Amino acid sequence: MPRSLRFATLNWLLALSCGALAQPAAEHPDYTIEGLTLGAQVQAFRSAHPEYRCGPSEQSPGFTFCQRIRFEREQRGSSNVMNSFLHSRDGVVVYIDRYQRPAFLNMADAEKTIRELSSQFGEPSWTTRMPERPGGLTGVMAVWGGTTVEPLNEARTQAAAEGRSAKGYLVDFLGDLARSAKERLPIYRFRGHAGFVWVASFDQEGRGIARSTAIDASAFDPDSPNR
Repeated sequence: MPRSLRFATLNWLLALSCGALAQPAAEHPDYTIEGLTLGAQVQAFRSAHPEYRCGPSEQSPGFTFCQRIRFEREQRGSSNVMNSFLHSRDGVVVYIDRYQRPAFLNMADAEKTIRELSSQFGEPSWTTRMPERPGGLTGVMAVWGGTTVEPLNEARTQAAAEGRSAKGYLVDFLGDLARSAKERLPIYRFRGHAGFVWVASFDQEGRGIARSTAIDASAFDPDSPNR
């Protein structure tokens, strides 16, 4: 079977399995990550979590970016977890992100996570697998709601490969933009309205990265076609 057809078949099967097991979702689901909800007011959350460090956003002028990094331990190992969010001048949360490295999972775990998210948000609007890599590295990405992801053009991908800052918030399979660009793996920018994106990649030993993002790009992306 041609590689392109094989990838298309895998993506279709993944979407089908998620949709078949998904429960009906709320018409307007709450996109929440670790107690913080997209579109909510942030004042009470910031007061309850003083460990976040906040300051003016370099990528989105006029917004405030907050971040914390902590160490977590689980049965399969220890990892660093980075939580971040972006809010407007009037305190509305427009971006929430949780990034874990290393994450401990395999494809069965990834499919289970997508099914669980689908029970909250409905069927994914888009799913894809990472292009095949040597050494058994595997990745999957799923998108829900009004958010879309758009591949970077060649110029912006080259900028990422050279370590130069890229405009807007981006997502890739490896959690390492420069490495993804150098290995010619896709890098995406967030577009559209409110939604949720989950991405993970892992090796044959079950070690990799996992990232959850709730985002409304139309609130801060001046180039968003849906703004």
